[in-house]
Amino acid sequence: MSRYKKAVLFLILANIIWGAGSPIFKWSFQDISPLTLAFLRFCIPVLVLLPFFKHFQSIRIRDAFFFVLLGLFNCTINIGLYFIGLQYTSSINQPIIGSAGPIFVIIGSVFFLKDKAKRKVLLGNLIGLTGVLFIVLEPLMMNHHYSSFLGNTLFVLSTISGSLGTLVSKRLTSRYNTPTLIFWTFFVAAISLLPVPFEEISHHTFLLNLNMQGIIGILFGGLFSSLIAYGLFFWGLRYIKASETSVFSYIDPVAAILIAAPLLHEYPTPIFVVGSLLVFFGIYVAEGRLHWHPLHKLLG
Repeated sequence: MSRYKKAVLFLILANIIWGAGSPIFKWSFQDISPLTLAFLRFCIPVLVLLPFFKHFQSIRIRDAFFFVLLGLFNCTINIGLYFIGLQYTSSINQPIIGSAGPIFVIIGSVFFLKDKAKRKVLLGNLIGLTGVLFIVLEPLMMNHHYSSFLGNTLFVLSTISGSLGTLVSKRLTSRYNTPTLIFWTFFVAAISLLPVPFEEISHHTFLLNLNMQGIIGILFGGLFSSLIAYGLFFWGLRYIKASETSVFSYIDPVAAILIAAPLLHEYPTPIFVVGSLLVFFGIYVAEGRLHWHPLHKLLG
């Protein structure tokens, strides 16, 4: 298998893990707070990798700032808002809103990389953003709790942050190997998140009271969703263009629904389906990505 096809396979696996994460994390929040779990999600991989520190590449001074940005955008802000949002709304909303990442990557490329957007790109973005609005505003349209709208809004902000992280990470993936990227990105995230859950960690004995749900959440977050998935993602990003990696987020909603239905009894609503179709159609109009489907990349 060529490196390109390995990269495609790794990105598919990473997004399956991330898609399954939203219902699993929400299920585990009964015994642990979201930001404490976010901290442990990045602290555990740092501790696992610490014994191998001497084998990591040295960070250039000029790149240190970008590692800080990558840790903040891709982990601290992205995962922090994502975990908080899970408390207020359906877990299956996060992956579909996250699938709008290509739209935000395009917008970021226009503003930060000075790319020129074609008319079809602008039209596709408008269609895709309309789909996002359908899902975000569903609680208000259906007279549901305001908290669901808040959770959906946090998912949008989380997705924007992750998209900025993708743009930053492409600058670093060509210069540093995967273990170095993971360690320093997670180190920044763990340090930045430490003040928030510090009081709970130091004054409460939540670790002694955890049941299996909380333990599964911690292990899934620290090992699978962070160490393994980000390792697969960064390795794949070395051989695939940053603009193409966001297509793999289409896998996330499928994985989330398959897990959320039996675990949390969450099912797609008609508005959710309409919004999802608009998001995917908008991405297709903007980028013509039907022939870029992940399985096509792997089998082609």
